[in-house]
Amino acid sequence: MKKLLFLSAIVIAVIMSACSSEDYKSYVPADSKVVLKIDIATFLKQAGVDEEKLMKDLKDALGDDVSDLKDTGFDITSPMYIFARRNGMNVEGGVVVKVDDRSKCELTYTKNAKSALTKKSDYSFDSGNGQVLAITDDACVALFSTSNDKAALERSLDRVMGKTIEGDNKILDKADAKGSFASLSADLSIIPDVDLPAAAASAGVSSEDLEKLRSMEIDIDGSITDGICDFMCGVSSSDSEVQSTIDKGMKAYGFISEKAFSSLSSNDVFGFVANADGAQIAEFLKENISKITSRNPDMAQMLGGFVDQVSSILSKLRGNIVGVMRSPDDFTFLAEGKNITPDVVGLMQETGMEGLRQSGNGYSMNDMVWFGYSGNNFYVTMNQASAAQPARAMGDAAPAALTNLMKDRKLVIYTNLKKSIEMSDQMGMSASSQIKPVSSIFDKINYVTFSMK
Repeated sequence: MKKLLFLSAIVIAVIMSACSSEDYKSYVPADSKVVLKIDIATFLKQAGVDEEKLMKDLKDALGDDVSDLKDTGFDITSPMYIFARRNGMNVEGGVVVKVDDRSKCELTYTKNAKSALTKKSDYSFDSGNGQVLAITDDACVALFSTSNDKAALERSLDRVMGKTIEGDNKILDKADAKGSFASLSADLSIIPDVDLPAAAASAGVSSEDLEKLRSMEIDIDGSITDGICDFMCGVSSSDSEVQSTIDKGMKAYGFISEKAFSSLSSNDVFGFVANADGAQIAEFLKENISKITSRNPDMAQMLGGFVDQVSSILSKLRGNIVGVMRSPDDFTFLAEGKNITPDVVGLMQETGMEGLRQSGNGYSMNDMVWFGYSGNNFYVTMNQASAAQPARAMGDAAPAALTNLMKDRKLVIYTNLKKSIEMSDQMGMSASSQIKPVSSIFDKINYVTFSMK
């Protein structure tokens, strides 16, 4: 817990420090395949955080570990960077934070870690527990690896600190070009070779398909508006066939209809909303599974007509798809369209599922899950009371800021931040006490959302 608080202090402590050069950024390896840039100063500004209160809470929590937060030696008024890269059969990851005062930074580290730093010509470092950390005049770099080879990790650190790793800085430049408080760029060529070709082959995935998967790129931007911390995700590929598949998948989704909002409420803890064409999703599903089964007779025989049955069911749905969770035992899923209850029952009976029985106007599975058709919606729920009237709005309507954001989106996954913390406490995870020292960060953030571009 103490180290968690200390790391929180590092991330936020010196927002009052002055910016200097961007030399520290060059410690991000040039061949990085994943780079996440986090601009804490921008985040605090967009979130409307009371910095004075935050500093007081952190100092109270840290006690004597840091006598003055400004004297930690770290300066992240400039962004911090988290990266990942391939190194042979292993994946290495790391964090780069700007250093304002090296001697203070080294003192802060040794006081907290209770571990001495080893001096080298250009940097001081410490290693252990599968990671190494180095401090220079410009930066603090933490490096870890999927390998357990300590000597190999220290050799990698030498290369990172010596800036001798060659590459085009493509992923770093993409992440850095964005003005959002958090931006991620990732190239799936980060996927290592270890056991993957064999596993892929057993599933009917060829080495050519595997390379096409590695051609995909992901980018994510974060912004905060009207109390919503919103992350927008985009997926693309340098391979024309893969890009065509991505386009087909996204074409199945239209902009969310306002009718979906009647099933949302401020009592939701988690939820997702989409407006989908089930027929197009079914076509997409069949097309891509057939590519795999055509090369794998065993899998084709195992799946049999299952894919066709599922596709037939999906094709009857067209409109809003909503899922909401209001407590650990209250999750309701609604799908607009024709009544697919008989099809679902038939599929369950054919596959030998036990515990199925009629319940009211629908069915129950072991009295744990209820499903049926109500108000032009096929529903599945974990709450028996919800089965009686699944599409009703439960509690206050969802905030206008959230529904307004959804009007411009095809798919939104959302979390009511305060409700999710409360539910975590109810489940014994003590989230509220864990985040208490930095709770003011979340004072004005009501929802966290994730959407597809």
